[in-house]
Amino acid sequence: MNRIRIVTGTATLAAALVLGAAPLASAAAPARVAVSACVTDLQAAQSSNNAAISADQVNNTAAARNHNLSTATSLLSAAVDCLGQPSTVTANVLTATTSNAAAVVFNLLGASGAALDSERSTASAISQALANAS
Repeated sequence: MNRIRIVTGTATLAAALVLGAAPLASAAAPARVAVSACVTDLQAAQSSNNAAISADQVNNTAAARNHNLSTATSLLSAAVDCLGQPSTVTANVLTATTSNAAAVVFNLLGASGAALDSERSTASAISQALANAS
């Protein structure tokens, strides 16, 4: 009979220790904040714009144009998903969209140097938008 009480008491203490320590362990771990759709769209735009820059640096205007179109798609999504963000984010998304549209036209004309300038402007605007987006 004493053995049963000792085993039961030990099991109860072990369970209490585990249950008591579990909340402490989870409280110590930092909460992961979900990335907003706005930030995700801007990151996608940044990635495709960087690919367009790389393509234009080697005078591959056809590949750059495809990346510009992908950037445009991401920026249009960002324009919608970033509506609740600070006005600087919206302004930078619009700036990036405008300069990216110019890059598309320059790449259609085969002017990779001019397209590269527009893509660099797009990159700057996207970076500024990302810096202020949450």
